[in-house]
Amino acid sequence: MFKSKIWQIVKYEYTRHVFRRRFLFSLLSLPFAVIVMIGATLLIGRVSTNTTPVGYIDLSGALANPVEQAPSDDIFDPVIEFRPYQNRDQARADLESGAIQAYYVLPEDYPQDPNTELLYQEEPDSSMQYQFADFVRNTLLSSEDVDPQLVTRLTDGSLITIYSLDGSRQMRQDQWYQIFTPFIAGIMFIIVVMTSGGYLLQAVVEEKENRTMEIVITSVTPGQLMTGKIIGDIAVGLTQLIVWLIFGWIGLKVAGNFFPFLQSFSLPSGYIAGILLILLPAFVMIAALMAAIGSTMTEVREAQQISGLFSLPMTIPFYLTSSIMMNPNGPVAMFFSFFPLTSPITTLMRMSLTVVPTWQIALNIGILFVCAVFAIWFAGRAFRLGMLQYGKKLSLKDVLRKRAE
Repeated sequence: MFKSKIWQIVKYEYTRHVFRRRFLFSLLSLPFAVIVMIGATLLIGRVSTNTTPVGYIDLSGALANPVEQAPSDDIFDPVIEFRPYQNRDQARADLESGAIQAYYVLPEDYPQDPNTELLYQEEPDSSMQYQFADFVRNTLLSSEDVDPQLVTRLTDGSLITIYSLDGSRQMRQDQWYQIFTPFIAGIMFIIVVMTSGGYLLQAVVEEKENRTMEIVITSVTPGQLMTGKIIGDIAVGLTQLIVWLIFGWIGLKVAGNFFPFLQSFSLPSGYIAGILLILLPAFVMIAALMAAIGSTMTEVREAQQISGLFSLPMTIPFYLTSSIMMNPNGPVAMFFSFFPLTSPITTLMRMSLTVVPTWQIALNIGILFVCAVFAIWFAGRAFRLGMLQYGKKLSLKDVLRKRAE
């Protein structure tokens, strides 16, 4: 019977928020904004990239057997045609007519003499110059006298892997996204917590104002009511987060067709598990505190103003990014790692920058779980006392004093 009542409350809270137009708007607004931004970026990249052919005059004969360029999937770096010319007059005529955007002149003793001329009417972008350099390098390396292993080494470039001194952590240079992951996760966490927590806070205050609580409380206990509301609120937030993650995964797959560097995006399973174990109890803790605020307030506007104070401590790690990155195991980072409201984002930032000892992660998760349990208890007690003093605003001092009594 106890579980049945809580489940009914959870179901009611979940459906009343998820099927509202306001929630659906907030749920789809972020993916829609990302789609618009990606589309605009692709459009700007396509329009701003000059794909007009480029000419070259090879006085040395080094490019007598040019190598055909491989097609590119990068929308910002499409393959440009390089046309050979025999003399300057023909190249200049095509440049003035707009048939080519620029042309190179290689000296007679190239590559011993690397001084190459580039003539243009409007300076071409750097991507074209990089492409021509690759074109020249690949052509020079296509000679049969060059060792194939050397060709592969020069064309593929270097892939640097950084190891920690104890060998417990490593990161390749193409895994740049691991630095930005905690920032993205932190921003999403704040948005989801404040959105879904705001729903819970507003629901509690409204039900107190219209005295619906007095009817509901005749069938369930204050503890059951607050537990069901908090679980329902968490389910709403998780729904929002899961939908965003699905859209993000689809977006990465689609964007990978246009931006090849995104195809290597992946996160270790241990890192993902750490994110969930840290963020979930923090989510419960803040949701319960939101419910407690709603239980002590008498007006929705006043409760929303006070709840906005929760967002300030959670954003402190973003303002201290430089300090945390320079010394992720320093006193500042350590302090905010164990302070409950700043702990989630600070710990994730440290995990992406250094090897965080297992005992610190375990202690951090333990503190968050204890705070979550205490917050749920505190929300239930604040709600019970708020019902006894209808129309009056409770303070933290009142709740603690009545607990002592």
